[in-house]
Amino acid sequence: MLHDTFNRHHRVLLIGDAGSFGPHFLGRLEDDYLTQFDACETGAAGLDLALSAPRPFDAVMIALDLPDADGAEICTELRERGLYIPIILLAEHGGESEVIRGLNAGANDFMASPVRHAELRARLRAQIRAYETSEEAVLRIGQFHFRPASRVLLNSATAERVRLTEKEAAVLKFLYRAEGPVSRHTLLHEVWGYNARATTHTVETHIYRLRRKIEPDAGRIAVLINEDGGYCLRASAPRPASPRPAARRATQKLMAAEMS
Repeated sequence: MLHDTFNRHHRVLLIGDAGSFGPHFLGRLEDDYLTQFDACETGAAGLDLALSAPRPFDAVMIALDLPDADGAEICTELRERGLYIPIILLAEHGGESEVIRGLNAGANDFMASPVRHAELRARLRAQIRAYETSEEAVLRIGQFHFRPASRVLLNSATAERVRLTEKEAAVLKFLYRAEGPVSRHTLLHEVWGYNARATTHTVETHIYRLRRKIEPDAGRIAVLINEDGGYCLRASAPRPASPRPAARRATQKLMAAEMS
């Protein structure tokens, strides 16, 4: 089914026992903005899912007390392994020392029981909005690391850096957030607004230019595909299995330079 409106839904991972924060904890957090939650009760399972999910999460909530680990230590490990999305630590008891320890571990926010669901929803929304407009935001698209704030694509296979125009970056971010095909008319309205000189041909031209920059094989569309009369990004786009060590190191340096 073709999506004619921008889907702003986000995915959040809970690492910990949802039941310890009250009945129907995750269900009470769902709204028109935060609609999909995943949960892992152990730190080990949460680490694996947070770092390897086919579609990256937009935020992570971590219980301070986990059956196999300390939540603050899980937070630290996620940061050390390059995960920059918002992290909120949740605790059944939140003394000053726990709050300080959690924030020092790299958490963006800290909440203690009793958790007020409306407040936690608002904090999640605020953290996600701030992250998406920050220099740290990184979206994985095919073999690229996409930084919307700086309009840069970093090729993980070759360590090459590709610059995007403002509209190209807006189109790419729009398609990344959508959960299905997006029509030309929707892209035209959402990205170009009420520009009388822009037409669906304008959209097609930008899609053509984007494909020249992000498709791994010339002449073969594998990442930014046509579907149901619109466009979408393929979730599991082809990528090289193992970049050369030199290319990997160069990519890491480029990413570090973009953050500085």
